[in-house]
Amino acid sequence: MSATVRDIMTARVVAVREDARFKEMAAMLCSSRISAFPVVDHEGRVIGVVSEADLLANQADQDGPQGWLDGVLRRQEHEKAAGGTAGELMTAHR
Repeated sequence: MSATVRDIMTARVVAVREDARFKEMAAMLCSSRISAFPVVDHEGRVIGVVSEADLLANQADQDGPQGWLDGVLRRQEHEKAAGGTAGELMTAHR
């Protein structure tokens, strides 16, 4: 049997504003039991997505330079990982 998006998605959307801070986002992911959420602007329009992977990269970056981290993250990803807000961490449509 093939799973569909409907089978694995949550019906209640949890979103954050672009100025949401790291700790707020991490707490929301845990309490909501989700792995990503949309980032919305001040008018409620979706402008990007922040995932657990984005938060993990941020935390690893904050822990200091790691040989494996520098090898895995490219320059742009490394700069993104240094962000502290949803707007800085999110993946946006280009």
